[in-house]
Amino acid sequence: MIPKQDGMLRAGPPHYEAVAGQPLTSCVRDRVSGLVWEGKPDSGKLAWMRTQAGPPGTGKLIDTYGPHNEPAPGSRANTDAYSYYGDGRPGDAIAYVAQVNAMRLCGLTDWRLPTVAELYGLIDLGELINERTGRWPAEQAAVDARWLPNTVPGNYLSSEPDDQTRIWCVSFKLGFVYSCNRRMERKPQPLFIRLVRGPEVPETGRWREVPDERGVPGGVVEDRHTGLAWRRCDEPQVWNGQRCTGTAGRYRYVQALQHASTQPGWRLPTIKEVNSLAERWFKKLDIPAADFPASGTQPLREGYRSSTVCTAGPATREARAWIGGWVLGGGGDISCEAQPMPLGVRLVRE
Repeated sequence: MIPKQDGMLRAGPPHYEAVAGQPLTSCVRDRVSGLVWEGKPDSGKLAWMRTQAGPPGTGKLIDTYGPHNEPAPGSRANTDAYSYYGDGRPGDAIAYVAQVNAMRLCGLTDWRLPTVAELYGLIDLGELINERTGRWPAEQAAVDARWLPNTVPGNYLSSEPDDQTRIWCVSFKLGFVYSCNRRMERKPQPLFIRLVRGPEVPETGRWREVPDERGVPGGVVEDRHTGLAWRRCDEPQVWNGQRCTGTAGRYRYVQALQHASTQPGWRLPTIKEVNSLAERWFKKLDIPAADFPASGTQPLREGYRSSTVCTAGPATREARAWIGGWVLGGGGDISCEAQPMPLGVRLVRE
């Protein structure tokens, strides 16, 4: 074990509470973020299509959009799926946002589609460590079902477009973040929705520069939105008051943990923390975000490591024990990386 760097820190678990007078199928509050999330009633339908193979009702479940996912007017059912044309047509995500605001769900009229970071915050990544068994589809979503009942283990829409035909999605089945076909064309996977309301990332004034532990001005950047503080430079670079000096390194998982353990007061971020630095918009990815104080170097396009474990295996006669962690890819995706791929590191503290 490496103290505070063993990869077992919980990846930003939310802490829920009921909204006064409202059932969980209407809304629930995350006390950590201050966000209120839309609840989902059970449609009574399967979220997936069933093939005709085998005896009636026993065919394989196929994770594909179909008539069973088409929403009825006024419905908020958990198996309803939506495209994202952005023009408010029936079955479009923007039309659904307008519908929920018009019905004043939980007395609120400022519901919106969540960002990738907000949506990813709902996932309980600990549930996925031992669930990579190849079952299709997953039996339940990787969320706290006590507070988020009727959550489909599928792809959920974010508010962040990737390009004119694709949008960033979060998989509540696998914990991945990737680009989805926003129009659900050519029999793609259905895109589900869970709306949110609450404090958004500020457009200005998010970052504050403070001295680092050596007293160098601007060596640490505080995030007023998350409460986290980041080293200004990629590891092992050093801020000299004007720019990052040295060469940005690339680390394998254990190397990253070991390096972080040699930096008193700092640690490797969880995947949810490092994802909070990402800014995705129309094929443009900034890590850290574009308005993060300039470091004087180009970010590593290969991606960034996190401390959050996603998979592991014991030692055998043929191989050593191994461990893999969640990574933020250079293209904006989030995935489980079990290969010894060297990636960038940014250190964080509370």
